[in-house]
Amino acid sequence: MKTFFLISFLIQFLFSYNIFSHSQDFRISSSSYTASIDNHKKIYNFFNPACNTDQMKNVYSVLGSQFNGILENQQLYFSINTILLERIYIGLLRTSIDDIYNTTSAWNDSNQNGNVDLNEIDYDMISTFTHSNIGLLLSKPFYYKDLKFGINTKFDILSMLDEKSFSHSFDLGMIRDFKKLNIGIVFKDFLNQTYWTTGYKNNVKSKLFFGINYDFKNINTSIDIDILNNDYLFGSTYVLNKSLSFLISKTSLEKFNLGFILNYKNYNIGYSYIIPQNTDLGYSQRVLIGISNL
Repeated sequence: MKTFFLISFLIQFLFSYNIFSHSQDFRISSSSYTASIDNHKKIYNFFNPACNTDQMKNVYSVLGSQFNGILENQQLYFSINTILLERIYIGLLRTSIDDIYNTTSAWNDSNQNGNVDLNEIDYDMISTFTHSNIGLLLSKPFYYKDLKFGINTKFDILSMLDEKSFSHSFDLGMIRDFKKLNIGIVFKDFLNQTYWTTGYKNNVKSKLFFGINYDFKNINTSIDIDILNNDYLFGSTYVLNKSLSFLISKTSLEKFNLGFILNYKNYNIGYSYIIPQNTDLGYSQRVLIGISNL
């Protein structure tokens, strides 16, 4: 029963759900925050598209399981060369809640009293369905003197029972690199609009992040504040050597995010374990597998 109410809560939440919140789920402070650039060029930064560079030629996948496995997500990131825009970065994302019970046809209110009696339930009419999102993210960095800019354009198709929705939005980012210190700004979910097959329209809240990233010896730390929504991100990465890094981060929705990333030659393997503020939702975890310098 507890799982049923949890799933019901998530479905309500997902009506205004943005799949691209997962595009920075593998939070590593040296690569996945507003003002962070990965000095090893191992991980793309889709949180702020200005942080990517034209020298990055990587492909990697992130597999995630959230809320004790209720919500699954898969992500694939890579880059390609184009004639007009040179190198662009692409993200393919999918999330799903599987085997949700559909009881819409299982109750026959024969006595018309509005109450569910046991003899009015036809269990053979209970089916299951999948709530799924599919997202496409295109990202491009630009340069002007000492400033770096970037833009994400994002498309999302959501399916639940017979209803579907389509949404589109932009992320706009800027970063200034001061060697050990980076300062960045990113406007997320700009001009967002979602259209449902029911005719209903809704918007995902826009976010305006200001962030600072500081690299001191083997410790890289990021602090980011969402000015519009009073939200925050904080993370720190300890680089043991060129091959192994450990991370810890915290957000307004997370107590802790703990993990590591291992780089061996051109191969990257990462893992993170997330403990939410609401422990009733259960833990989440991510696994990253990638290949660099293709």
